[in-house]
Amino acid sequence: MNNTTLIILIAGSSKRFGGKIKKQFIKVDNRPIFIHSLISMLKFNFNNVILVSAEEEINNIKKYIEKEPLIKEKIKKNMHFIKGGDERVYSVYNAMTFLNNHRDDIKTDYVFIHDGVRPLVSKNEIKSLCEMVFEYDAAILASKVVDTIKKVDKNNNIIETIDRTYLYRAATPQGFKFDNYMLAIDKYINDKNANLVTDDAEIYSRYFGEVKVLECSANNIKITNKEDLNIFIKMK
Repeated sequence: MNNTTLIILIAGSSKRFGGKIKKQFIKVDNRPIFIHSLISMLKFNFNNVILVSAEEEINNIKKYIEKEPLIKEKIKKNMHFIKGGDERVYSVYNAMTFLNNHRDDIKTDYVFIHDGVRPLVSKNEIKSLCEMVFEYDAAILASKVVDTIKKVDKNNNIIETIDRTYLYRAATPQGFKFDNYMLAIDKYINDKNANLVTDDAEIYSRYFGEVKVLECSANNIKITNKEDLNIFIKMK
């Protein structure tokens, strides 16, 4: 049996979204977006869930979860709340370190990391990703690039049209064998020459090994701006 842990990241500052309310807490159908994302992910039976957020928001998050019977019944006894970091990667590292320090109590063979503002991932996509991770140790969801991609110079003049045949937009969840990714992210954190990364697959591929891509729907969007929010409202 594979013990799985889901890490949901809801510690973002929402700088690009704007407004007084962080995007993960904007309500749609009287539920904050992170709850929609969590409900979508819990269509797969993860053994444990780690919610990573700003420390001052943890109590508020717990109150939202208390209002959701489906979440409480499914995972509450194995749900943990962790303080996030200044950047996404440090939030993930905090969660990974917590799991590593509690291995006797929280059994984790595979870890799946998901953005708290990506609520449209489907049950079939999650199930297929898990199967791929169990087989290959590392895989992510990603959608095919269908637009024509242009590379420009500093003056915005086109200098190249890029072949899109092998181009994908990285999405989440991203899943890894826990021991492998713990080694990789620890190496990254301790690498003084490392540049800031924006997803976990980059860390894994740079410091450990190959990562498979499983094509997902372009509907699996991350809510970054108000246009994305409107798409979610129309599609939910």
